Parts: sequence; C-alpha cells; structure tokens
Amino acid sequence: MRVLKQPFALSCLIIIGGYCSHAAAVSDELVKSCDACHGTNGVSKNTNIPSIAGIAEWNLSDQMLQYLDGRPAKTVNHVLGDTSKSGNMKTVVEGLSEDQINDLANYYSSKPFVKAKQTFDGNKAAAGKEVHMASCDKCHSKGGSDPFDEASILAGQQKGYILRTMNEYKGGQRQGDKGMVDAIKALSADDISALVEFYASQQ
Repeated sequence: MRVLKQPFALSCLIIIGGYCSHAAAVSDELVKSCDACHGTNGVSKNTNIPSIAGIAEWNLSDQMLQYLDGRPAKTVNHVLGDTSKSGNMKTVVEGLSEDQINDLANYYSSKPFVKAKQTFDGNKAAAGKEVHMASCDKCHSKGGSDPFDEASILAGQQKGYILRTMNEYKGGQRQGDKGMVDAIKALSADDISALVEFYASQQ
C-alpha cells in the first residue's frame, strides 16, 4: 500500500497569493520532460492535454500513482521540443521513484493555474452550469475552480481533455471515485457536452 505525503497545502507555512511560496527541489531534466507535453510550467496549450499547474499536490501525486496501479494511458506526441517524439504517462511514471513523483507534484502545485483561452458555446455553457450545480458542485465547488477540493480543477481546463476523460469514465475505460463515476454515468451525452462548454467558458 502506498502512503502519500501530507497534502502540501496543509503543511506549507507561508502562502503568497493563494499558492505556497516553497516548491520542492526537482531537476530541470524532469521538469522539461513534463513540460514537453503539459506546456511550460505545466500550462497546456493543447486541448487534449491537461494543465497541471496549480493542481493540489496530493491530487497530482495520486493521479500519477494510479498509472502504476494499472490505469490505461494514451500515447501522445510531445507538444514542445521534438514534436516527433511520443510517449504516455504510464511509461513516464514507471521511470520515476515515488520521491520524484511527490517532488514533481509539489513543484507543479506551487505554480498558478492558468485558465485556457478557448472557444465555447454560450448557450451550452448556460445549460452546463445547471448540470454542474445539480451533479458536480458538491465535490467540484466554486464552479469547478477550487484547487483544494477533493477533486481537480475543471474551470478553465482544456476542453478536449475534459470531454475525453468524462467519456472514459462513462464508458468504463477509466476508474475513479465511485460517487463521481456513478454521477457521470447518469449524465446524457448532451449533459456532458454542456458541462465541457461550461468549464471552457470560465476564462
């Protein structure tokens, strides 16, 4: 059984602008490897790849460790540097120690989350807000924008990534918290589409 470190948000003593002023010592090589897909400082410019900057440390650690426990991973092309290279999260995480995983989570959690500038459908976004309040806000509070929820940031996250992830939960290809999976499976395709537009509208 893996034991994750205490959430960094609780152990940090100095907070500046909502983010911890301390970040773990992590090698430039590891950071460049992550930035190659997730964007500089973890801010993604690719609709299919999530931003990881500003996500709670324990959440990032847990997401990475799930790949070691068998979560399927999609192969994607690097979006920075040599774009001909490709890889997937499972093979990346398998090459890391748990200390490196926790240090990377610490590092990216200390960076500010930057909401993606992306197009959205205003009518669908309005409908999606209602779906969110009815089905998602209990865990993803403040419209999905609170980084310290027991959930990830959805507001301003890349819409292609959110759509794919929600469809994977609904179709059983991705595992997660039972309450969340059950909630997503109860949504229609139109509900999911509207939710994606709602989160994309928060910029």
